Amino acid sequence: MSDVPTFRFDNEITVVTGACGGLAEPCIHALLAAGSEIALLDTNIDTINKSIAGFEKFAKQTLKLAKVPEMHGYVCDVSNADQVEQTFAKVHKDFGKYALHLYNTAGYCENYPAEKYPAKNAAKLIGVNLLGSFYVAQSWARPLIEHKIKGASAVMVGSMSGNIVNDPQPQICYNMSKAGVIHMVKTLAAEWAKYNIRINTLSPGYISGPLTAKVIEADPKMYDRWMSMVPMHRMSDPSEFAGTILYLLSNSASSYTTGANIIADGGYACW
Repeated sequence: MSDVPTFRFDNEITVVTGACGGLAEPCIHALLAAGSEIALLDTNIDTINKSIAGFEKFAKQTLKLAKVPEMHGYVCDVSNADQVEQTFAKVHKDFGKYALHLYNTAGYCENYPAEKYPAKNAAKLIGVNLLGSFYVAQSWARPLIEHKIKGASAVMVGSMSGNIVNDPQPQICYNMSKAGVIHMVKTLAAEWAKYNIRINTLSPGYISGPLTAKVIEADPKMYDRWMSMVPMHRMSDPSEFAGTILYLLSNSASSYTTGANIIADGGYACW
């Protein structure tokens, strides 16, 4: 066996949740380039189909692939455990094999002062961000454990907000959920190591995109405050995480890495 990582995923499936979101797109591009088949999970079938068409075009025109890796889309609410289980069963049926890899990006943030946070909103956010991450991990890992399939790896998206408290926006439930994801991953890594299943967390900092653009438009001083706390003095582009994801998913590159939390925040947590 060569000691040079290949970063190849030929004939292997990667399940991507939140597959139509900004964090997913660059990684799916990278996975397609590395030969991975993709199961795309999101909440709207029209958006999913549009994304698949875009990925197929990218694979043919930009990557110049003679054969585009197989892709299928699925509508799935990750906060619904039964729906998640059914979706993973469909993935197995459609592809004829189990997914070796998982990239969980599904999640969202909202801002309320802690003392005014509506209980209904809190329950929904925790249901998607934290419990949803757990349900997805369970449904992905169960058949791998049952059938003793080796070489499985997962990446769950956390956040620097799981390690620090952001200023000045109040987002207690988001922070709680991402801190939970980070510790959940450590726990799963410890429990599932005996099954040769690796699982790690990617914790991004501020990401340039439609969501942060709306926040900045509403309050330009927010951006100035954020950047004053980032040593690199800029937000990230989603494409800057694709290499980290490939590393964590690749068994030839990160075979001894599990339970880790990689914080990619431009240095925010340093201060």
